Amino acid sequence: MNYTVSRMKTIKQSFEEIKKLDPDTAISQWFIRSLCKQGKVKHFMTGTKILVNFDDLINYLNFIN
Repeated sequence: MNYTVSRMKTIKQSFEEIKKLDPDTAISQWFIRSLCKQGKVKHFMTGTKILVNFDDLINYLNFIN
């Protein structure tokens, strides 16, 4: 069986990874949080933290029209 494990990151960790990829990015933590609340990226709540599927977030950002 082949399993793939999603990279789950907090909003802050997701933002920091994006910042490493593009230091001049216009993406903010608030924007990532908004995408989660709107159901545009896969995520789940653990306590009070939102864990974002980082691969889904990157995929969404790459294909925004």
